[in-house]
Amino acid sequence: MSRHRLALLWVLLVSLLPACSLMPTQQQALEGFPSDAVENARQQSEQLEHLQTLGGATTAQQQQIRQLQNSLRQFERNAIHTASRLEKQDDWHGAERVLQVATDVLPGSRALNTARQQFSERRQLREERVRMELAIQRGEQLLNEAEAYQRLQQLKGPDMLTWLELKNFHRKCRGTAQALEDHARRALQREDYALATRGLKVARQLYGNDLLHEADQREKIDQQLALANRHLGQPKRQVASSSPKKDHRVPVQELQQALDAGDLLSARQHLNQLQQKSPQDPQLLPLQSQFRTQLNARVEAAIKRGNDLYSEGKIERAVEIWREAKVLDPDNSELLTNIARAEKVLENLKALSASPEGDR
Repeated sequence: MSRHRLALLWVLLVSLLPACSLMPTQQQALEGFPSDAVENARQQSEQLEHLQTLGGATTAQQQQIRQLQNSLRQFERNAIHTASRLEKQDDWHGAERVLQVATDVLPGSRALNTARQQFSERRQLREERVRMELAIQRGEQLLNEAEAYQRLQQLKGPDMLTWLELKNFHRKCRGTAQALEDHARRALQREDYALATRGLKVARQLYGNDLLHEADQREKIDQQLALANRHLGQPKRQVASSSPKKDHRVPVQELQQALDAGDLLSARQHLNQLQQKSPQDPQLLPLQSQFRTQLNARVEAAIKRGNDLYSEGKIERAVEIWREAKVLDPDNSELLTNIARAEKVLENLKALSASPEGDR
């Protein structure tokens, strides 16, 4: 008796529930369509398939086939249009559901399958851009934290806790820089040069002084930045070259790109070119100041890095670092003194190591 009462109670409760609460309707599955559109399309597809299997269709049946085909093509267009509208509203999940349901109804539709494939490619590109933007934001946040860590080290001194914190921070910086390099490589492949440039600039800053003694890594980033900047600057260079009166804009643009990329050798060449062609250019002095600031920072970092290596007994490596910096600043007296001193030490060490053989 109790079972009958429970069954009756269940029937009463079900009758009171909203019709949409038990299972998803086609309206939910295909947003923007009438509630019966999907089911009608499915029935029309089955009916069309049945008529097409008939051996000899009558005139009325042929007319019915054409009507069904037109109706299903309209269904395809409506589905693609709805998905496009949702995509423009950044409802990518909704757009995917629309195309998924429509393709389930008409699995052999070339238009729907093509639209779905193209949508998938656009969504993948969008996801890659969003993930790269997130990586750039993480990198910029780490750069903001760098100054705070420097103040922390000044406050606490070189104790073990500070050393561990800084080591962990530098590990995060390097990991994010490597991730940005990977993102930038894919961005260059899809010709998204502006985003690639943003990512590479942040990566270069995250590596910091590590690039001074990693020539391959530095060259790789500089080449990628130069490639991106070259493509970004192509339209402007074409416009500038068409007017002889505005030739000075070419070295200004290329100079700024070289400075942004950290390519100081190219920057010096463009700076000399600008000074010769347009010595009164209002941008000359600010660009000279920017170049000198970068040059001083690069050389000072190289001198410090070389001094550290020299103190560790890695004299040959120190000389390599100083010689690389000398290419940028050939008249720097401190570099010249350090190189001469280190070369003298290396000569003495070589003579000492060779003396036993000479005695024998």
